[in-house]
Amino acid sequence: MENKTGKYFKYAIGEIILVVIGILIALQINNWNEVKKEKRQELKQLKALKLEFDKNLVSFDSIFNHHIENEKATQSLMRAKGKNYNIETLDSLYLKTIYNYNFDPSRGIYNSLINSGQIELISNDLLKYKIAEIQDLVVDYIDDENLVRYYSTDVVISFTVNQMPYNPLRFYKNRSSEERAKHNKLFQEMIDNRIFIEHLSILSVYRIGVFKEGKKVRKGYQEIIELINKEISKIK
Repeated sequence: MENKTGKYFKYAIGEIILVVIGILIALQINNWNEVKKEKRQELKQLKALKLEFDKNLVSFDSIFNHHIENEKATQSLMRAKGKNYNIETLDSLYLKTIYNYNFDPSRGIYNSLINSGQIELISNDLLKYKIAEIQDLVVDYIDDENLVRYYSTDVVISFTVNQMPYNPLRFYKNRSSEERAKHNKLFQEMIDNRIFIEHLSILSVYRIGVFKEGKKVRKGYQEIIELINKEISKIK
């Protein structure tokens, strides 16, 4: 009886151990499946984010290049005195100087991840930090763009409209020789106006902020895209 009891006891312990092992294996398999499921979801979100940030970087580069061209036009206009530019060139430089471009990035995927809490699917903490940081950088950049837009619209254009007997914002076609000579003389007089040149100088100073913050934004986008690419490669 003692031998049989010992055998039954050992058998029972063995059964319990097998059941426990089976449960642990089942839990481990379930955990693996959950991890794989989360990784698939993370991969999906990373690909969506990559598309959005790639698009935003292309859009940013286009806008930023326009700001560079606008500043070149402003510098040329400030140094136009005695250059004997024709009126079409002067009008073109002026229009580029006061024309405004504003960056408007897509935030659909980002906002969706934040609002749904799925941003936590991203396992790379540095990437999550960079994604959060880029939003602040973009806000600072857009604030500087808005300052340039305000000054060019409310100050420079307002001053020009009050000073010029003709409207340099209008695209003139088929000017007569008399009109061309008259408009050129009027524009040269405005270039000689110290206040006008000071307005252009201030506008140029405000653009320094756009260029400074713009470099940070571009670097931020590049770092995020690089990190996303690395994470996608690891999950694949």
